Amino acid sequence: MPNTSIPATAEALPKISRRTLLGAMTAAIPAAAVPAVLNTFDWNAFFAEATPAELARFHANALAEAMAKIHPELSWRHAIDHKNEFALIVGDKRPAFVGRQEV
Repeated sequence: MPNTSIPATAEALPKISRRTLLGAMTAAIPAAAVPAVLNTFDWNAFFAEATPAELARFHANALAEAMAKIHPELSWRHAIDHKNEFALIVGDKRPAFVGRQEV
């Protein structure tokens, strides 16, 4: 077999530069972001269809998040006990990365 080399040319390759790649990405980003704006959460439907237990959990989460903004040095969690009929929101002096618990 003959050992001949074929010189490579850039004639068959597409002309891609940083500028054309950034232009294509900039054009594609707004097109991809439009459907996300259309899919908004319907809070009125949630409150109309939620069970009382789901509403209690939602409001306990909201209260724990509000307390975390007031006292960020504490780790806030909530516990809802349906058997003993009470809800508890408590701030613990422990690291904030420990997740909230629900009973």
